[in-house]
Amino acid sequence: MEEDDEDEEELERIRLDKLKAMIQSRQNTSTTQEAAPPLIVTDSTFNDIIKKGSLVVIDCWASWCAPCRMLEPIIEELTKDYIGKIIFGKLNVDENHDVPTKYQILSIPTIMVFKNGQLVDRMTGVMPRKILEPRLTQHL
Repeated sequence: MEEDDEDEEELERIRLDKLKAMIQSRQNTSTTQEAAPPLIVTDSTFNDIIKKGSLVVIDCWASWCAPCRMLEPIIEELTKDYIGKIIFGKLNVDENHDVPTKYQILSIPTIMVFKNGQLVDRMTGVMPRKILEPRLTQHL
């Protein structure tokens, strides 16, 4: 009988240890992911940022643009989900004119995808994640 009690206590201790480890792991993951918002891109930082990683996605937007605001949470989710694989940046077209002029951005939101510093894809307009994500990940 005493041995059964010891076994149950041991099982309970193991269960609690595993539960604590799971909680700690989730807290560490969420803290890391929350610490990496999309980069703020400007005309002066643009060239350095597109060369920063093998795959860089630049969201060209403006604060008054309703479709841009609809796309924003999708970009933020993708930024968290692809940490270490894709670098995401946001370029405000009202505050920066050189890049939009160079890349002939006439409508927003426009998403530009750079692989090894070269433009490889471009999308205009808001789209759901299930359409946007495969367009981005095909370049990984």
